[in-house]
Amino acid sequence: MIMDNEQPHQELVKCVVVGDTAVGKTRLICARACNKHVSLSQLLTTHVPTVWAIDQYRIYKDVLERSWEVVDGVNVSLRLWDTFGDHEKDRRFAYGRCV
Repeated sequence: MIMDNEQPHQELVKCVVVGDTAVGKTRLICARACNKHVSLSQLLTTHVPTVWAIDQYRIYKDVLERSWEVVDGVNVSLRLWDTFGDHEKDRRFAYGRCV
């Protein structure tokens, strides 16, 4: 139980989404982070290479606010990290400080 003068426990969770090129990693992340429905036609459209920028949580207040959920009484910010599909190039960038 949290008293009025106590701050609730907060955690940042880094979730790195990995997979081959053109499998929908960025669309999945954008759907969750931007609270948007992804239709079947959007999933089946031609792939345009993109990467979800980590800065989205810093730049867009609404994306940051949607990242917060309460899990077992703990405020958790789910920070979704995209990868390029080329794991040799982005391993050091995306996987840094992961366990």
